[in-house]
This record gives sequence, C-alpha cells and structure tokens, in this order.
Amino acid sequence: MNRVHPVSFISSPFPRIGEEPVTWGKERGCRLAENYKAVVDLNTGKLFSIVSKDYRLIRHEQAIEQVEEAIFKTASIGTYEAYTEFYNEGGRMRRTYRFPETAVEINKGDLVDLELYLFNSYDRTWPLIILLGAFRLVCTNGLVVGQKYLHLRKRHVYELGQINVSEEVSTALQRFRSQTKQWKRWAGKRLTRKGCSRVLESMKPGIKATEEIQKKVNDEAEGFEPDGFAVLTVWGFYNILTWYISHYAVSLNHQVEMEGRLRRAIFHLMR
Repeated sequence: MNRVHPVSFISSPFPRIGEEPVTWGKERGCRLAENYKAVVDLNTGKLFSIVSKDYRLIRHEQAIEQVEEAIFKTASIGTYEAYTEFYNEGGRMRRTYRFPETAVEINKGDLVDLELYLFNSYDRTWPLIILLGAFRLVCTNGLVVGQKYLHLRKRHVYELGQINVSEEVSTALQRFRSQTKQWKRWAGKRLTRKGCSRVLESMKPGIKATEEIQKKVNDEAEGFEPDGFAVLTVWGFYNILTWYISHYAVSLNHQVEMEGRLRRAIFHLMR
C-alpha cells in the first residue's frame, strides 16, 4: 500500500531568514565586526540574534524537509500528521509528528501514539533537536519521555547535511516501544508520597499550578490512605502532570520549559 502524504497544520508563515553584517561605532567611524553576523527576518527587519561567523544557519524549512525525508524512508513508522507552532515571531519552532499506526495499549482502552518533536530556533534558545514523545488519546496529553530517549541535539555549528537525521528517525519506533514497556510497569505501581514530593520539588510548578495538580490528583484518586494521601498509580500521576502541561501552559515557550523540567524529574517516579 502506498504511503499517504501527511496533513500539516501551520499556525503562522515561516519568516524569511537571512544573515546580515554587523557594524559598530558612530556613522563616520562605523566599523565592520568581522567575526560576527546578524540573523534577521528579511521581510520585517526583526533581529533574532547576533552570532559568530562559525554559526551555521539551519532554516526551519530545511530541518522539516530532512526529517520528513527520513520519516518517508522508514516504512515501519507509518503515516503521520504534523503540527507546527511558533514563538518569538518565528524565531523558535516546534513541529510535532504524530503516528497513529504505532498505537500501544498501556491499560485496557488507554492508547498512546508515537510522536516526534522537531525543535529549531534562530534566536539561539534551542539548537536543532529531534526528541521522542508520545500522545495519549484518552485525555489528549502530550507525553514527555525520559532523558535516555532524547536522541539528537546539535548546535548550529554543523551543516544540516552533516547531521544523521535518518538514523535517529529509523530507531524511533524501537525506542518508543521500550518506553511504553516502562509505562505499563508504572500502571501497576503505586505512587509513594516521597516520589510525589520529589517530582514536584524538582519541577517547581509554582503555587497555582501545584494547587491545580493536587485538585486533579484528588479527583483521579482511587481512594485515600488514613493520612489523606491519594491512592494513585505512578502512571496516573505522571499523566496528571502531562495533562497540566498540555492544557495549562501559557505559551509554547512555557510548555517546552515545563516539559524539560518533567523530563529531568521523571527518574524520581522510578524509585
């Protein structure tokens, strides 16, 4: 059967990026900063960053093309849908690829799909990143995957052709299946007070967010211990955290920051 080309959802147009020389000093004494250049939107004049001459510009469109070529060569991963989000007027991009044919059942009727996230930026906030993720159909959560499954992270000192995108994409399904085995174990493991506290201490979600998370924990609890601690699985608690991030983050930047905090805090759930 022929592969079906994806449906893409893009929330705003790509900026027209270029590199311009950097100068300093007053008009008559203006001098060229030979070791630096500016990354700008040529249509609007917006300055995204001033970088060294060694910086290699990787355009969002180029990164997308490389990833989608790699996906298309990986028949086992199936068809996909793609969603693109921008921040800082196109200075940062996250593109999400979701693969419905890869669905794995964690509990009865509780399915998760493989996702890949492509990050790129012109303002130097993010390098080029391809990151494994997942999507939970029950409550439309984006699921954060542990640090050991983060595959590719490259600073903009490489030409895009020097980065082996295909190798990372081709092993994504294998890595995803390894992660779902861990999630299945979490579904049968009780959350401890110590684990819960350590995760929240590590994430530092703030007072309001903590209150929302605690309210959700009480709503989802299967019961309560004599001391009032909620009876909940590790899988259930983890999904409450991803639910909060997916639905309450105030911006893409905030969402990515919170996902990173959870990614670093996940090891506390394994104890």
